[in-house]
Amino acid sequence: MLNSPARDPLIRGMAIAAVLVLGWFIYQPALSSVFLLDDRPNLSGLAAVTDAETALQFTFSGSAGPVGRPLALATFLPQADLWGEGEDAAPFIRVNILIHLLNGLLAYFFFLQLSRARRIDRTDDQLLAIAAMALWLFLPILASSSLMVIQRMTTLAATFMLLGLNAYLYARAQIDTRPDRALIGMSTAVIVATLLAVLTKENGALLPSLILVLEATLLQRPQNLALRKWRVWNWLFLAAPTLLVIGFLINQVPYDEIAVLKKDLTAWERLLTQARILWEYLLASISASPIRVGPFRDGYPVARSLFDPFTFIAVFAWLATISGALVWRRKYPMAAFALLWFITAHLLESTTINLELYFEHRNYVPLIGPAFALCSMLLAVVGEYRKFARAALALYILVNAAVLFSVTSLWGNPLGAASYWYLSFPHSARAAAHLSAQQMVNISAPTGIITLQEFAGRHPDHAYLRLHEMTSSCRVSPERDHTAMVEYLKTNLPSIQFTLAVGSMLDDLLFAISTDACNGVDNEVGKELAIAVYSNPRYASDRIYSNFHHRLLARIALDAGNMDVVMYHLTQAQSIMPSDRLDEIMVRILAADGRFEDARRYIDQATDDLPRHPFRRIAGKIMLKQLRREVDEAELGAQSGT
Repeated sequence: MLNSPARDPLIRGMAIAAVLVLGWFIYQPALSSVFLLDDRPNLSGLAAVTDAETALQFTFSGSAGPVGRPLALATFLPQADLWGEGEDAAPFIRVNILIHLLNGLLAYFFFLQLSRARRIDRTDDQLLAIAAMALWLFLPILASSSLMVIQRMTTLAATFMLLGLNAYLYARAQIDTRPDRALIGMSTAVIVATLLAVLTKENGALLPSLILVLEATLLQRPQNLALRKWRVWNWLFLAAPTLLVIGFLINQVPYDEIAVLKKDLTAWERLLTQARILWEYLLASISASPIRVGPFRDGYPVARSLFDPFTFIAVFAWLATISGALVWRRKYPMAAFALLWFITAHLLESTTINLELYFEHRNYVPLIGPAFALCSMLLAVVGEYRKFARAALALYILVNAAVLFSVTSLWGNPLGAASYWYLSFPHSARAAAHLSAQQMVNISAPTGIITLQEFAGRHPDHAYLRLHEMTSSCRVSPERDHTAMVEYLKTNLPSIQFTLAVGSMLDDLLFAISTDACNGVDNEVGKELAIAVYSNPRYASDRIYSNFHHRLLARIALDAGNMDVVMYHLTQAQSIMPSDRLDEIMVRILAADGRFEDARRYIDQATDDLPRHPFRRIAGKIMLKQLRREVDEAELGAQSGT
């Protein structure tokens, strides 16, 4: 694979095609996987997409990040008709795989241009680009980036970043002959690609910083351009955006008391923990082992003290390597590039922003640089070890491909994967809940219930999982006496860890008992459990959950026919955290109660109070317009007696 020069364009094309076809083949077993984690919460709006208006509303109503990620959401619209058909995630995963392969092709062109900018021999630059593309495409740790449906946001943002990198290097190649034209092209590439990437996922804002890493390590200063002009351009388009990102990250600390209460984590502890996690990411990337990869890492232990031995080593190893990379970036450019690229690409998601601690998909862009650097260094070996180095690289790529195939095959067996992940990550509440759900579908409800009981017994701070247990029990054994379980939950819910999943669990329970009677569980019990959760300071202090809590109590009051209580709780929810969904609920309840003028007045007020966020403002306008039509139609129907 790596021993003969790729001189013939046909041979090169066939080699690239072979890598992409192999990648397609390797990912095929995972098509029988299921939706996971944030897939359904972020994509459930697809069920309402029926025309251009509802398509625009879905696209601009995203809440996964500050920007809303409309470009990523728009790519799901062609598959709206396929949403809700059981657990069939295959059509969505198939598109994700194609995006990953497209990114592999874009990475090839990026590696090729970078090699030529480094003036690597024309024969070797093709070999290096193909090898680095294959290595990056086949990294097992990147599997979840394509197999978790909603992570299309991550991979598509990478598409725009890779397009920007390619456009930047293409324009920069002309800088010694046409400097002004080159600078215009480089500026356009940075601005347009960054904007498109950010509209897909916010970490696209790191594109200028990654280009700055290129300029500081692998690329040489243009000779046919005044030094002052070059420095001004660098500061304006690369350094200034990087400093803005760093300033934003510094502004995130310290965390307020509510944030610390909810996650039991200070900003300092998060940084200490991330120092360990980043080394784990690298180890999992290099080791080519399926044991180290999986989507459920919510039980990752927090590093509480710098003087814990492993934490101390991790922190100071990063300080030493980053300092060395900065100081000796021109003496050892490839090593410095790999390290600084990896760290820079992790800036937003792995430093001070109070996100979840560990997610493998965060390595999607960060590992592009190390993949290129590793291949470059091995292919640069000369003399008697040259053949050995190339053979070792070829073998390493093939081993990664084989391991990746085993990983995708595991994902394609939902029950087997759930069992494996639960055994591999025994402290993950999400892994326990996922295994329980798969057992209920594929084995029996009692088997799934036992899994929840076992995990909650070992982890009392995750006692909320027994809400799901009680819902399942009400469905399969409604005659069973649930009094003891209700009392257990009332006792433990006030001290559980924070997770928004509790809201959906309470919602599922209320739906189950509204459909069929359940011994010992009714709406009043549901209300008591909701109040028990809200007595937990972690939940009462969170705006999102407080909003949901009042919506839940409004739903219970609606079932009881108490409209005054319904409107009180909905008004409370709206005052805590206004939302399009809440506007929709309020208007439909008013219309269903025959209060059509009140519904119209509410729509008028909501129109005046639309958010300033441009995309959410568009989505809100569309929804309110639809609601006004619904109210008019409902009133006409009431007047005609239909």
